[in-house]
Amino acid sequence: MIRPKIIIGLCVGIFFGACATAYGPRNSMGGYEEKNVGEDMIEVRFYGNQHTTRDKTGKRLLYRCAELTQESGFDSFVILQDQSHVNEIINNPTLDKPFKTVESESVGVRTVISPDLTSATTSKNWVGVYIISMFNAGNSNYDGYKKSHLNPQKILKDYKKYIK
Repeated sequence: MIRPKIIIGLCVGIFFGACATAYGPRNSMGGYEEKNVGEDMIEVRFYGNQHTTRDKTGKRLLYRCAELTQESGFDSFVILQDQSHVNEIINNPTLDKPFKTVESESVGVRTVISPDLTSATTSKNWVGVYIISMFNAGNSNYDGYKKSHLNPQKILKDYKKYIK
């Protein structure tokens, strides 16, 4: 016989697991996006949501940087800037307005309902932002960043378990 506590635990785990940001292009629950900012330079972003930790956001951001480097035909990259930050949304409910519709960078438009009308509800959404430059051995700038190079193949192999 299956115990009720086990069933409840599994349901809670599935529910909160489904709320976490999935790895993929940005949508209403978060994800990655990128834009070219120079020759062989890309600004890469990974948007978490209130269920995605800072650590998980950072790993997914680094994984996406490695994917882009390989897809672009380069064998290494360096992080030129880290502009990662947290978006904090505070909801101060009142009796007349117990909920608030907000728009955030990571989850789009949503309604926040405060369980306690006497205190504010805070939601934190991690946003990972790296500006990277990609290189191949023999590139004119390759040696200038030699100590800072990151190997995309190693990152993809080591971080795969955190992504899928």
